[in-house]
Amino acid sequence: MKSVARMLFYSATFGKISGAASGKGNAVKGILSCALMILAPPAAQAQKILMCKDASGRTLSSDRPMPECADHAVRELDGNGLVRRVIPAPLTAEQKRQKQLEEEKIKAGEIAAAEQKQNDRAIMDRYRNEGEIGAARERTVDLVREQAGREAIALAAAETRRKDTQTEIGRLKNKKTVPAALQRRLDESELAILDAKKKMQDYEAEIAQINAKYDATLKRYRELGGGTADK
Repeated sequence: MKSVARMLFYSATFGKISGAASGKGNAVKGILSCALMILAPPAAQAQKILMCKDASGRTLSSDRPMPECADHAVRELDGNGLVRRVIPAPLTAEQKRQKQLEEEKIKAGEIAAAEQKQNDRAIMDRYRNEGEIGAARERTVDLVREQAGREAIALAAAETRRKDTQTEIGRLKNKKTVPAALQRRLDESELAILDAKKKMQDYEAEIAQINAKYDATLKRYRELGGGTADK
């Protein structure tokens, strides 16, 4: 006990000097806390005390979990009254929902970042310069234009069939009674015209999407330092 008292004396004296030099007395407090733990009996050091404030603001304490503290933060103290840890209050239903949304947002961001990284690598591996991006654009657009061209021919043919059929119907003496074959030919030509026009609109939309895709690719290629705009 004498050696402990001597240690306390020297430690406190050194702590005062250090505190005066630095403007803080934390060293003294730390040394004194350690000394008190040394002096305290083992049973006191091993003792656990739980403290919390209930819904009405009362401070409750016990050596075992308290039902009143189930929804509140709990401080766990040792036998010397020093805080070992703080157990946070359980999350409310809304807090759990917000936490889940935040976690999902973080996960989605990580997935998007990984996909972007993969796309960037593919762009840099595939294209050596901006000219290659332009050439790839033209090849892709030409394929769709070729399909649109064939559809334009089909549209013209359907319109010609409709016109010819209408001419035949116009020559009938009794225009109120159209032969079934002529009526079927007219209906089929009308459907073919509608179908061809729809496909041509789809091809135009596809070409717009292709151009938008290659515009984005070219922009990203420049951002990655792959090249500059052609003059």
